[in-house]
Amino acid sequence: MSLSTLKWLPALALACACSSEPPATPAAAAAPSGLQLERGRYLVEHAAGCPHCHTPKSADGSYDRARWLSGVDCYVDVIPADPNAGCLSTRNLTNHATGLKNRSDQEIKNMISKGVRPDGKALHPFMPYPYYGNMRADDVDAIVAYLRTVPGVERTARPSQPPFIAPPAPAPVIEAKLFPMPSKTYDDQAAALRGRYLATSVSVCVSCHTPRENGKVALDKAFQGGMSFPGASLGDKGVYPEQIYSSNITPHATGIADHSIADVVRAIKHGVDREGRGICPPMPAGPSQSFGGITDRDAQDIAHYLFSLSPRENVVPNECYAPPPSGGEHAAR
Repeated sequence: MSLSTLKWLPALALACACSSEPPATPAAAAAPSGLQLERGRYLVEHAAGCPHCHTPKSADGSYDRARWLSGVDCYVDVIPADPNAGCLSTRNLTNHATGLKNRSDQEIKNMISKGVRPDGKALHPFMPYPYYGNMRADDVDAIVAYLRTVPGVERTARPSQPPFIAPPAPAPVIEAKLFPMPSKTYDDQAAALRGRYLATSVSVCVSCHTPRENGKVALDKAFQGGMSFPGASLGDKGVYPEQIYSSNITPHATGIADHSIADVVRAIKHGVDREGRGICPPMPAGPSQSFGGITDRDAQDIAHYLFSLSPRENVVPNECYAPPPSGGEHAAR
């Protein structure tokens, strides 16, 4: 029941008590505003990076708009040598019967924020609902409103393979208080706090830039990097190193201490480092990828938050360089 309905319940009760006329039919739910739809589009397409996992790519690496948000079979394959294991498939988010068309708003919200499917089963936490669970309610509403406008594409997800079998219960939402707060001495607290929301609950930088220990995210080492990704699982076998490690993005000498706000914004939006070298996947950075459309202010706020953190030493085992968006060669060291 909506808040607007609750507001008018006393008046409705009074009218029923004083009149024999039947109550008026409740008004239909208000259509989403243009601002809400635009916010939802921005969150889905850019800030939350949904197309990166849920849209197939064209030959040039850009998203295939004809299959926009229709899901990807074997999005990653962590055991490429075994045809019966290792593949994670992503689901159809379009407004089609094989996607979300027949799901209620609440069912979609439960999947985004709680990892609960309409049939009550859990989603695998590769879908970062433990982080999205801290997203503001109005942002989740905006995402659902936008998804309702996505043209339907017929596509049923291929079942994922072990180890991506859904757990018996959803992973718990990570309490927001566990994410590091900006240093009290940081000079732009407002920007850092906005960036904290983005980096932990929307763009979820913390998810990939925090190591795992015993299968669990080690939040006491948040943003220190070192999470590994099998290079072969990201396509182009032999191009990337065997393991790709996420970078330390705390303001330590082993992280981003010698970077500027502009350097971090360039990495997020343009997918290149200070030397012009491309940033390796799985980060969806660059003009043709999701983060390429993040606003300058949001990218700057994320950078402010990262620079407000306590410096934490962590030497990443190796670094991976990809060609910048305009071309170049892969290299690893």
